[in-house]
Amino acid sequence: MVQDRIIPPFILDNPIRRAISPPTKIVERFRDAVKPGMVVLDVGSGPGFFVPILSRMVGERGKVWAVDPDPRAVERVKGRGLNNVEAVVGRANSLDFLQDESVDFVFSNLVLCCVVDHKGSVKEMYRVLRKGGKAYVSSRKGRGKDPRNVSWSEWRDLLSSFSRVREGSSFLEWWALVEK
Repeated sequence: MVQDRIIPPFILDNPIRRAISPPTKIVERFRDAVKPGMVVLDVGSGPGFFVPILSRMVGERGKVWAVDPDPRAVERVKGRGLNNVEAVVGRANSLDFLQDESVDFVFSNLVLCCVVDHKGSVKEMYRVLRKGGKAYVSSRKGRGKDPRNVSWSEWRDLLSSFSRVREGSSFLEWWALVEK
């Protein structure tokens, strides 16, 4: 049976990744969607590559939920000492600790291509997102029989319950800013 992919924290947050792919480059795709005082959910936060930026964007009156299945990654997020960040061990397809429509913005960067339950994961993101809330979702382009892969047709289907605000792609990934 194929399992969700858990990537070691040192791979997800290191100086080489920051130099090659600075988090600000991704954040520019949705910067106007996140405001001070918002509640943001970082699904698949890993050790917190994007957490400090999200924390600054929502400010001291806002809150960031950082969720990852790897307890080591969650401990690294907690070790950052950010007062408006709550780090939780959890899976994208089971966000039971959050109430329906309790989040203003969902951030899910390259998570779907690491999980087997794509539909369940997007369904949970949709469930916790407030009406009018936005989400940034991206996935590596998948080919082959690995059930974690996301094909173009599945990508379109997964986001069909949202309205698209902006979308794009690169050689390796698809991304979209969507609204509930």
